[in-house]
Amino acid sequence: MWKIETKFSVKLGGNTYINTPNLVVYKGEPLFRIYRSESDGILGIDFDIFNSQKKRVATIRKSIVVQGDANNYEIKTGHDEYSVTEKNSGRLIASVKRRGVQGAELEVTVHLYTPDGFLFDATPTQTNVGGMMMTGCTIKDCGAGIVIA
Repeated sequence: MWKIETKFSVKLGGNTYINTPNLVVYKGEPLFRIYRSESDGILGIDFDIFNSQKKRVATIRKSIVVQGDANNYEIKTGHDEYSVTEKNSGRLIASVKRRGVQGAELEVTVHLYTPDGFLFDATPTQTNVGGMMMTGCTIKDCGAGIVIA
């Protein structure tokens, strides 16, 4: 069984979120959900990946790619890391590292759109959102890390 977690550390887009259950909130809805396995203590993250045409291209549940458009995206699965890469451009769309992460339990990189077409871009070194760039920040013990109205 998995439970919603409040005590954790996640690296997302070059920034570290500690005990901040809503990493990014867009129009009142969290883009990511954090869970912990009660059986082994592993941290998991849930999120959906949409493209610029507002079509869902992959689904991440408990840090694992559970659904993806294999015709247009390369889906890699493994014990330590899961990723989604656009075949045409070679662009990494999402990566979740579950083991061997320095200073956090998970490291997440995404280049995703919300269902209504808003781009959220979190590279390994920085977060770019709406013309703002964040890097090297630590967000700790907040209800939400980034809120986009």
